[in-house]
Amino acid sequence: MKNDINGRRNFIKNSGLAFSLMALNSNFLMTNEVDVIGDELLKKLSSFNDGIIESLLLKQISDPDSRWDGGVKDIYEVPHAHATMNFVIKLSSAYASPFSKFYLSDRLRKVMTKAMRCIVEVQHEDGTIDLHSTNFHSTPDTAFFVNYLSPVYIILKNLKQARLGNLISYFEIFLKKTSKCLLAGGAHTANHRWVICSALARINSFFPSNALIDRIDVWLKEGIDLDPDGQYTERSVGSYSPVCDEMFITMGRLLNRNDLLDVARKNLDMTLYYIQPGGEVLTDASGRQDSDKISDVAGYYYSYLYFSYRDKNPVYAAVCDFIENHLTHKLIPFIPYLLEDKSFRKKRISATQFPDRYFKRFKHSGVFRIRQSSFDVSIIENNPTFLSLIKGSTVLQSMRLGSTFFGSRGQFTAENVEVNNNQIILTKSVKHGYFQPFPLDKIIGDGVYSKMPRAERTLSEPQVIHYKITITTLDQKIQVAVEVNGTAHILVSLEMNFRKGGKLSGVISDQNRSDSYFLKEGWGTYTKDDSVITFGPGKIEHQWGTMRGMHEKPYGNTVYINGHTPFKHLLEIN
Repeated sequence: MKNDINGRRNFIKNSGLAFSLMALNSNFLMTNEVDVIGDELLKKLSSFNDGIIESLLLKQISDPDSRWDGGVKDIYEVPHAHATMNFVIKLSSAYASPFSKFYLSDRLRKVMTKAMRCIVEVQHEDGTIDLHSTNFHSTPDTAFFVNYLSPVYIILKNLKQARLGNLISYFEIFLKKTSKCLLAGGAHTANHRWVICSALARINSFFPSNALIDRIDVWLKEGIDLDPDGQYTERSVGSYSPVCDEMFITMGRLLNRNDLLDVARKNLDMTLYYIQPGGEVLTDASGRQDSDKISDVAGYYYSYLYFSYRDKNPVYAAVCDFIENHLTHKLIPFIPYLLEDKSFRKKRISATQFPDRYFKRFKHSGVFRIRQSSFDVSIIENNPTFLSLIKGSTVLQSMRLGSTFFGSRGQFTAENVEVNNNQIILTKSVKHGYFQPFPLDKIIGDGVYSKMPRAERTLSEPQVIHYKITITTLDQKIQVAVEVNGTAHILVSLEMNFRKGGKLSGVISDQNRSDSYFLKEGWGTYTKDDSVITFGPGKIEHQWGTMRGMHEKPYGNTVYINGHTPFKHLLEIN
């Protein structure tokens, strides 16, 4: 479902817990010095977390007559279980961290107890909770709760404090009751299955039951949706792939099944080649909502960290180094994991580096990844965005090609791909026209048009359009040769969308639309900080940017190179 990840992720933002992404301006080469997570990272994260505790405490509802007494509202003034759960996680992270100024705070203990009592009160009799924005009596969302709350339950129990008795009892009431839905409930999406299985493994580790293990086996018998590239079905690099990795690690370690750990390992190996300069990950090929979102590698931190210790993997350690040094604020949710497993605070293997020079094709995902240090290119099949490019801090977010050929049929998406050394050739042909009268012997006679489908009509006056895009990768630059031919006089538009924040020059403004430009001739530049993308030469035979049939103009500064069929143009980007 399209809304489920937004609902879960938004509770962080709406509860006032989002943190701004730190400026990222370094390369990926790591030192060979021994990295010591030790207490320094936990100290820093605890300090960050402490900074939001007082504002969080103001969000708690105090109304004995309300169902949500002890719960938390979001920015829309809607109380819900997810905001309340996140409240508990953040406060518990402070309470249990010896580096927090709220360590063992009796004030926090009392409000956490009220919040967990609220979660128990709003939990349905069938063991489920609601994702108030879309899913009700939801087994998958309950499974997410179990996975997120289990490390918190463990770290609080490990404190061995008698005064935590009531709080821990509410955790146990909630966790035990979730077995009802986890043993019987269903899922919406592919990743939900593994979230449920991980939750079952968590509950079994607390309250052992053969029924829980049997239910895991039922889901696993469907087969794991990992392709030969190492990618999951949803291809959700920014959202669900890190979730799945975490769930398979949890299952693997709690059930002592290395085959399930191998699933996460394979995805993490592939993800190394999806990391872009600055720590972003390529999301454009995703089959989920993150396909138009900017995401980064921080979500994979626990998984890379786990294997950097278990396998003594120096490349994974290098990823952890980068995340800890440059995406530090994103690691606050991992405080319970660092407290749950104290081995994460010991020395780890010396980091080497992770890949920053390669030409890789992930055939099953339809993705090419090309990296030359800070020059990063992604080419995507079966996607309107067929190319994106990062050079330092400048980002060509998407390149798309469209025409006015019979409405939406004019938007180019590559159907065929050919690779020839350093050239990638994308092609597509479309045939369309008009339709003759419906066959007389099939006419029902009631005049209902939908009962006379086009599939049974004869196509006449056929028109065709052929697209061919040849992308040549060179040293720190690419050439994009575009050919569009077939029916004559079709309007063509090559669209380049640059991420906001930089400065365009060499282009002319679109008089009909803001943030829209044309490259009439010569060369254009896009500059941000010390990075520059140069592109050209230009061409302008008409000034219609987002034409009929093309997808809506993306957010950002968009530059168009326009013409008519037969259209032939060689664009260079460096």
